Amino acid sequence: MKLLIRFTIGLIKFLVAFCITPNKKDRIEREQIMLISEKGKDARDNGYHLFLWIKQHHPECRTYYVISNDSPDRHRLDKYADSIIEYGSLRACVFFWRAKYLVSTHQRAGHTPIPFVLSRVLGRYFGIYKGKKVVFLQHGITKDFIPRMTYENTNYDLFVCGALPEWQYMTSVYGYPSAIAQYTGFCRYDNLLTNDARKRQILVMPTWRKYLEHNFTEDSKYVSSYKGFLHNEQLQSLLDRYDYTLIFYLHHMAQPYIHLFRDNKLSKRITIADAAHYDVQTLLKDSALLVTDYSSVYFDFAYMKKPIIFYQFDYDEYRAGHFNAGWLDYKNSFGATTTQESDLVAHVEYYLTHDMQMEPHYQKFVDYCFPIRDSDNCQRVYDAIINC
Repeated sequence: MKLLIRFTIGLIKFLVAFCITPNKKDRIEREQIMLISEKGKDARDNGYHLFLWIKQHHPECRTYYVISNDSPDRHRLDKYADSIIEYGSLRACVFFWRAKYLVSTHQRAGHTPIPFVLSRVLGRYFGIYKGKKVVFLQHGITKDFIPRMTYENTNYDLFVCGALPEWQYMTSVYGYPSAIAQYTGFCRYDNLLTNDARKRQILVMPTWRKYLEHNFTEDSKYVSSYKGFLHNEQLQSLLDRYDYTLIFYLHHMAQPYIHLFRDNKLSKRITIADAAHYDVQTLLKDSALLVTDYSSVYFDFAYMKKPIIFYQFDYDEYRAGHFNAGWLDYKNSFGATTTQESDLVAHVEYYLTHDMQMEPHYQKFVDYCFPIRDSDNCQRVYDAIINC
């Protein structure tokens, strides 16, 4: 009921904004307005990095960032307070109607207080995006087949790709014209190669499981598998012996269940991290080794050519409950793949005894995925937006 009330209020604001926004006056001025957002409640991904870059390199561009005032990330944008618009506000809706460029990391999210499905219907039948350029920055490289993201279903004016094989997949399978899907690299990648600040730290970062939404319990395979690994005596011994710490960071959808992993019996070298106090990119840059399952965050880690282990104890179940596999074959990609806890610990020990170095054959796959590997991604994305 609360969700229905919120969406109803949002839709009313959206329609009121349409009525009070001039339709054709000051068109030249209006066409320069660019709205950038992520989910509307955060500033730590491609949208955030692009916004900062534009403010620094193109201050003449009328660029605004949409974010809720109570967001824990709001303080990151204090320097540009005049260019911040509160998510879900009437002002945000007015700027939606005035803007030419709608740029987001999530599917038509952050710009309006109405859900994606409704915005798509309004776009198709009522032309709310007419005269606008809708840009999808993405928040993770598309590696699987997701039907709702085909060009027929999205009609984006620009789809930003972070890797070359992803671009090839989007144009050949998803149906995007090569002028729409462009391989530019992700904006947040600009910050990955600025320095090598790795610590004696291992990052464990699993992704979400849709089928656990109403069954996220302590006896679920997901929770028991990761708790078993975190409590593994050999792992804890290795952390002590090699003087390493381990950060366990849950996907944002799983953060409400973080209490299931906190335990007084855990080694003091292991931290169960919450999203409010830890920044994902900082964790990636600081860590020497990544353990994940299917989370596309491993692309960021691979971009830095640091070692990765894939722990896929529930591969068949995951595939059955999510999307069909796409262009990426995990067993021939960035790192070793395992389904057993004992093998996972053995792989961790291997990297601890080999100076945390990614092997040459995995680095070769990195070079294949990222033939452009530099710190000019924001520049390429900005140019693509202006010219789309």
